[in-house]
This record gives sequence, C-alpha cells and structure tokens, in this order.
Amino acid sequence: MDINTIINTLPDNGWSERCLERLPFKEDLNFTKGLLHLVDAEGRPLKAFTKETWGVTIADCYKYCNSQDVPYVFNFQTFASAFANYLLPWLTLTAQLPYETSGPWDNFLSLCLSVGSPALITYSLTLTILNRYSLQSRWQTLHQAAGSRGVQAKYNDFSKRVCEIQFLLQEAQQVPLRASQERGWLSSLIVGPKNQEWWGNLKKRLMRTRRGVTFSLVAQLLAAGLAWLFTVASAFLDSRGDRTVANQLSSGTLWLWLIPVICGWVTVGTQNAHDSIEDALRADIAYRSKEPPIADGSSLTEKTQQKGIRVRPALAVQPHRHQTSEAAFEVPSEDNLDLPRWLGADIMGDEQRVGPIFNYARVFTWWQLAQTIQSALIKTVNNIEKGYMCKPSQGHTNTVSPQWNSDGKPEENLSGDSYTTAQYCGLDINRGEILAYPKWHQITADVWKRIVVASIISLVMQWGTIGPGILIAYNTPTKGIGCISASYLVYGGLATLVWVLLTMSMIFSHAVMLRYQKEHRDAPSTDFRSRPTTSLTQAYERNTSHSVLCAFAVVTRLVGKTIAVLNALWLLTTSLLDYTGVYDRCYCRGNETSLGMAKGWVVLFKSEDDLSQYATSSWAGGVAISIMFCVAIYFFFWLGSRRSPKGE
Repeated sequence: MDINTIINTLPDNGWSERCLERLPFKEDLNFTKGLLHLVDAEGRPLKAFTKETWGVTIADCYKYCNSQDVPYVFNFQTFASAFANYLLPWLTLTAQLPYETSGPWDNFLSLCLSVGSPALITYSLTLTILNRYSLQSRWQTLHQAAGSRGVQAKYNDFSKRVCEIQFLLQEAQQVPLRASQERGWLSSLIVGPKNQEWWGNLKKRLMRTRRGVTFSLVAQLLAAGLAWLFTVASAFLDSRGDRTVANQLSSGTLWLWLIPVICGWVTVGTQNAHDSIEDALRADIAYRSKEPPIADGSSLTEKTQQKGIRVRPALAVQPHRHQTSEAAFEVPSEDNLDLPRWLGADIMGDEQRVGPIFNYARVFTWWQLAQTIQSALIKTVNNIEKGYMCKPSQGHTNTVSPQWNSDGKPEENLSGDSYTTAQYCGLDINRGEILAYPKWHQITADVWKRIVVASIISLVMQWGTIGPGILIAYNTPTKGIGCISASYLVYGGLATLVWVLLTMSMIFSHAVMLRYQKEHRDAPSTDFRSRPTTSLTQAYERNTSHSVLCAFAVVTRLVGKTIAVLNALWLLTTSLLDYTGVYDRCYCRGNETSLGMAKGWVVLFKSEDDLSQYATSSWAGGVAISIMFCVAIYFFFWLGSRRSPKGE
C-alpha cells in the first residue's frame, strides 16, 4: 500500500498528521531497518506495511513524536465548538438543581455535592420519594378511619386535617422539623377544632411556595438535551471514529444524569425558598388549650404563636413535671440544648442543614416525626369514632368519657385543657416523650428497606451515565484504559466515595445525638453548654466513646465534602482538557496507563472511515445505555411521586 495515500486521507493540522511528518519514512522506506515498529488493530507487531497496519508502538511515538518534536497546539475553534456544544448547556442546567439552602455558601456546597457526587443527590431524591410514597401507603388506614361514617358524623372536617398534616410532612423533608409538647402545643394543634383554619392556611401557603415547572426550567432542559442529541447525531454522521469527537461525546455523557434528577425533584416537589416552610408555620396565630386549673367562665384556649411544630435542629425539648403538680411542668431553655463542638466542628451533621440535597441526613428524624404525629392522629380518630369527649380535667379523675353530644359542635365536644387534650391524642407526658432521634431498635425494617433501595437507585443512576462515557472512551482505538477513561473512573470512584463517607457521617451523627438525647431525657434541666462543676447546675461531659463517635461523625463529613468539591473541579477540568487537546500526546494516545510501554501503541494510519466500523457499536451502545438508564430512573421517580387519590 502507498503510505502517502494514507496520509492524504488524514485530517489536516491534526496531531496524527504532525506526528507522521516526524516519522523516518525516507530512511526506512521498506520498513526493513527496524526504525519503525508497525502494529495492527490489536497492537500485534507487523513486519510490513499492509492494509492491516494501524499504527506504531508507543516507544516509536516517544522517539519521534514527543512533546518537543510535536509540540502542543491549542485550536481555539475546536475548543469553542466543543465547549459550546458539549459542556456549556450542562453547566447552564446546573442552575436548575434544587438549592433552597440557607445561604450562598450552602448553595455552593449543594452545587459541589451534586456535581461531585451524582449518587448523593440521587440518594436524597430517592429517599424523599420513598418517604412520600411510604407515608401515603401507611396513612391509607388513617384516611379511611377519618373518613368513616362514625367520625364524619361527629367531626366532618377532621379528615381534611389529616390530609393537611400529611401534606406538611411530605413537603417538610427539606428542613429539620421538630414536634414539641411544650405547654401542650402539639396536642392542641392535632385535637383542637379551632385550629382547623390554621391547618388549611398552612397547606395553602405551602402549595403557593411549591416549586413548579417554569419556562426557564423547560428552556434549559430542552437546550441541554437537544444540544447533546444533535451533537451526537452529527458525530455519528460526520465524525464517527474520530478520537477527538469520541472524547467529547464521552465527556458530555457524564452530565446526562442532570436531566432525570432535576425532573425528579420538580416532580416530587420542593419549596422554592429555604424559609418558606418556617414562614408558613409562623404566618398565622393558632389556639392552645390552657393549663388547668381554669377559672369558671373563662376561655379554655388562648390565641398565640404556635410552638408545636417548628423548624429547628438538635434535640426535641423535653417538658417535665414540676414537683407534685399534675398539670404544671417546666420547659428547659432551648439554649441549654446547644451542643458542644468537636475541635470547633459541628457534630449534628447535615441533618440540621436546610435544603433538598441534605434530605439524606434526615431519613431517621423525619420518620420519627411522622411516627409521632401518626400515632397521635390514630388515637384521636379512635376516640372520636368511639364518641369520647374531651373536657377539662376534674382533679385526677379520668376525663375521657363516652358522652359525645351529637347536637353539639366539635368545639364543644373537644374543649379540654392542655392536660386532657394531651391525654385524648396519647401525648400525655406520663406516657412517653416526643423524641427527635429514634433508637436503633425502634427503626423499622421499612426504613432500612428504603435506604437500600435508594442506595441501589443512586449508584445505578451515577454509573449508568459515567459507565457509558467510559465505554465510549475505552473502545475508541487505541482500545484500553487511557487518560480519558481513567479520569472518568477516578471521577466515578470519588463520587461513590463521597456518598459512602457522608452516609457514614449521618450514621455516626445519629449515634452521637442518641447519647445526648438519653441524657436530656434522664435530666431535662441539663445545660449542655456547661462543664460539670460542683455548682447546682446540671451539666454533661462526653466520655471517651462518645468523643470517638463525634470524631468519626466530623471527620467523615469533612473529608467527604472536601472530596466532593475537588471531584466537581476535577470533572470540570478533565472536560476542559478534552476540548483543548491536552491529551494529544504519546502517553494518552498510546494508553500507557493500562497497556504500559510493552503493549502500548498509537493509531496513525487509519482514517475516520476506517475507524468508524470499530467505533459504531461502542458509541451507539454507550449513548443508548445512558439514555435507557435515564428514562428508566425518571420513570421510577415519576411512579413514586404520583399523587394519592386524595390529591396529596
């Protein structure tokens, strides 16, 4: 074969052409002097130049085409075209990720965690969807009981209240929500008929602040998706087999997870501001049942700012009995619950952070809150169905009696004081505390099942887009793990490590908080800010095992977030390096990373038409796999996010 004919078919001004100009063809025209070592498509040596000849060994490349002989040349036109088509639409689309955090730093951290670990944001999204679905499934019996004839005949609007409470729990996963029986507030919100309007207004406000489908979202999704599809189509038609285009195509595939994840968050629903839930809870004045004894003729309720459900992290405040009084109790100051740090770092973890991406850290506390409220609602519905009234206490007698006045309004039948109202819904302080953190043995198998399913979905989503990118880069000659595919493997591995570390940090933080919670339950007046002294102030000091747990919680979280930030920068850097031609060098083109000097070789003598037959299957397979994974995962998100028949 005429080697000049082969050279004339190669792209002009490319690295291959400049390398060919340095090869000693004139000195060894018949390839008999051993100046060049030819190889075929599998890197096997050839003695003569034939149609099976693909390139030369990597040793020859270093000898004749090193960076001094074939210097790096930056092609702005190639860079601008690749950047605009493959990277810019995805960078723009990151603006549609669910931020809604409490400040610029947390927004930046949310971006880095999302890009640095697609598995983490998918994990939070999947847990949010599964929590919502589980709530709808478990509350079906409660909805049926609240809608039964026995309850409807006595308290027609209570079924609406159940729906409104469920809506709050579904929407409030992006904030640390706490329930409190301080001064009987939670029981008053659940039982008190006068709070019907408060619950209705709360739901309306949350619905108004819910993130919806906006024009900017649709425009950016279409821009990113269509740009990628058109570029893929153009690559298959005009540049199939071109190594540069293959690198650009595989790089663009890494970002494809953005589309199903963003669509999933919009489908399941998030609030459009970090403080919208707190504002909705504080917007209206609610009614609280007063503590006994209540003077005859005076109102049984007072109207003030509710404290039964609040956005706040850390431990749930534990009211406790005051001396021997049946109704009076003390409420420790929330300042006493400020927990000491570990080497200046917070020990509560991401559970306290506002924002959808941190939902992964609230899987246990959210479940505990839902369980507490569900139990109170079930108790209330059962009492209403049985015809029990709720009246002010008379000394120490049992105040729940089957004397429902069918002619009276719910306000007349459910008009107890703070003590009897708490008894009515099972939140009496003598029967148990309202806790923020469930004990390990209390966490049901259903919660662990959700964690396992979310883990599988998150890893499938991440590697379902990174894997095809690696497949395309790996199978584009020279076949093997090279600079491009290795950089993608590093990115995917670090992204998975971030997810593992932050999940472990959440587990450690939960263990830390359980110990503080136990101390607070045993001694509610303990001031965690103080160190143990001989004074009368109760204090607590961590022992060695507790400090070790704090250390693990902090270190795993900080290391995970640091890796996430660096990994996000690494993805951006390696994408830019793809487009600038930095990988056009012997080490990368010869896949020395995996093949080494002994087996590495460089493609030089094949045109795009020759390469296309080798690239078609891997390119088509990689693109098809990534699209199928994205469609399948979003279909799962859509199924889990569907509204219940009651519109919840």
